[in-house]
Amino acid sequence: MIYIEQFRENMKKIVFLLFFIVFYSHAQVISDRKYNKLTKPNTANNLSIYLQGKIHKDLLQDITFPKYGRKVTLSYYVNKDGKPYNINFNSYRNNKLTRALKKYMKEYSLDSLGFKADTRKKYTIQIISKKKDKNIIECSTNPIEITSPNSESCKDLNFYSDINNCFNKELRNLFYNSINYSLADSIKTDNEIINLNFKALIDKEGKLKLRNLKVPEIFKKHLYDIVEKSNFQFKPQLINGIPNDYFYRIRQTFNKGDKPNKSERDNEFDDVFKPTTTNDFALFLKEKLTQSDINSANLNRFNNRLKIYFELDAKEKPINISTNARSEKLEKKVIEIFKKYDISKATFLNNHKANRYFTPIILHNNGKNEVYTNSIMGYSRIPIFPECEKSLNATMAKKCYNQTIRNVVAYNFNAKMASSLGLRPGKKRIFVNFKIDTLGNITDIKSRASHYLLKKEAERIVKKLSKPAPAIFGNKPQTTNFTLPITFSLD
Repeated sequence: MIYIEQFRENMKKIVFLLFFIVFYSHAQVISDRKYNKLTKPNTANNLSIYLQGKIHKDLLQDITFPKYGRKVTLSYYVNKDGKPYNINFNSYRNNKLTRALKKYMKEYSLDSLGFKADTRKKYTIQIISKKKDKNIIECSTNPIEITSPNSESCKDLNFYSDINNCFNKELRNLFYNSINYSLADSIKTDNEIINLNFKALIDKEGKLKLRNLKVPEIFKKHLYDIVEKSNFQFKPQLINGIPNDYFYRIRQTFNKGDKPNKSERDNEFDDVFKPTTTNDFALFLKEKLTQSDINSANLNRFNNRLKIYFELDAKEKPINISTNARSEKLEKKVIEIFKKYDISKATFLNNHKANRYFTPIILHNNGKNEVYTNSIMGYSRIPIFPECEKSLNATMAKKCYNQTIRNVVAYNFNAKMASSLGLRPGKKRIFVNFKIDTLGNITDIKSRASHYLLKKEAERIVKKLSKPAPAIFGNKPQTTNFTLPITFSLD
């Protein structure tokens, strides 16, 4: 995330906020009025008093609120021990505040919120609200409890994220297996690339419907026919036990005469990185992890791998180590054990400084967990601009990526043009979507803005970016989608 303020003399009246999101996904939006009714925020409840004693007032000054609403909320899941994990916030820019809130929420007793934690639900609560021009800690008295839509094939899963991912995968597979992609052959166009973009709606009765179809005309009736003939009946999404509409966006891109790529990433590269139970790293972990540790990994048939991620510093020592563990206790133990492993014994297929490496460490197989690690460390890498080739690790490469975009916007945005459009004072937003393909080409640039010239200006700026090396996942170049929101204020 990048904040740019008064970066050039001719931009004194425009303030920019710029950040990028990889793989944008749709989020459920609940109106402020409905949110307040459901959660009853109050400055004097236990959570508010607790955080008021922990969070310094200075951290509340610099907050960017979401486009819709005047509140900062957090969402989280709970593990089998009743502890929160995967804590996320709907605001950005203030990293110090985010780190502080995560720290203190992990230390807070969820029992004080007065509900029984359920691993099959997602929870969201308000933390901060904006009253006039002042940001205050005003926490929800009750959390909102969200239950994912579900289907017969996912009902055995016990964690919200697994149920939701399983259900979304079922929706994707339904259309992937049902669409007649050869219909594209009859489209008369010089463009060989076909894009299908639409929302799958599961309504309050659990019925599948379609919304916001952005597809070639010949596919519209075809998609409606698929839904009509499917006769699928799902369990709807519940918010505090009440059925609600659920939307999931389907995006497919393919060439005429072909089908979209269908990737199952967990095992896609097993032939390359060769995970086993008997390689040197696996044997090391078997000595250090108890069977109780292995069993506590909270894995299942859908989310069947506990993984560790790391980078290497200039001395080729692991840094920025993390896992996808649902248990903070297990994550801490795994990281401490990993730090003791002689990484020089590991095999690396590629040693680019900007790589972020990964390996499974525990696999859920046939109803039980076992140690299972890559014989060759897997790796991924974000797109690398020429300006970032000297980055010493993946974290620095990501910062450089942001800085590069910041510089391009700062030195190329036509501030005089934006000021001369006669727009009303206040915040204005431009959203630019683009792809970096497997050859590093920046393609499919599209924008949304309140004025046609702002759209064109944003697209012009993106075209000025240097050609990067493409993203890598496993050992293959990957096309990556980016959304670049630019928010600026006119006085």
